Amino acid sequence: MTIAEPVFFDCEASDLEGYPIEIGWAFTDPETGGVISESHLIRPPAEWPVKDSWDRAAEILHGITFEQLCRDGRPVWEVAQRMNLVLQGRELFSDAPHDEGWLRLLFDAAGVDATFTVRRTDARILISQAAVDSGLDEAAYARVKARATALAPRRHRAEADARHLAVLWNIVTRKGL
Repeated sequence: MTIAEPVFFDCEASDLEGYPIEIGWAFTDPETGGVISESHLIRPPAEWPVKDSWDRAAEILHGITFEQLCRDGRPVWEVAQRMNLVLQGRELFSDAPHDEGWLRLLFDAAGVDATFTVRRTDARILISQAAVDSGLDEAAYARVKARATALAPRRHRAEADARHLAVLWNIVTRKGL
């Protein structure tokens, strides 16, 4: 099956062995060709000992404080339902192996089954294969990656990092943006 418009997703977490605290996704709107993205802070449910696993170095990297998470985060069931509504029937890709586990933790805590499929293919491999399929050589692909970084820089925030991948996909598959 050909992947027409993949969804790229990313998670931020309390630490590498901890819990998801933010999820974001991005994909191409087939009608406009623009990138649609969103993200949500995840309010930790009582059964997640997030405060015990909070890593100050991770907080410095993503900039999300525990207090902000508790104040502004959305309940797990609400985030899971939003993902199911927006991403139903879609295929999701990430560039980090931890993201699938964090997504599973979110849906398990919400008691909801996902209506989308998470693919284990690394998003970077998917995009680099699309670059080859599009006829981009190594130098051209390097220029494309630089352009994607300029248009949608990675910031260690879920939406920004997912958007970066979607913009890179857009440039590679549409030979420009």
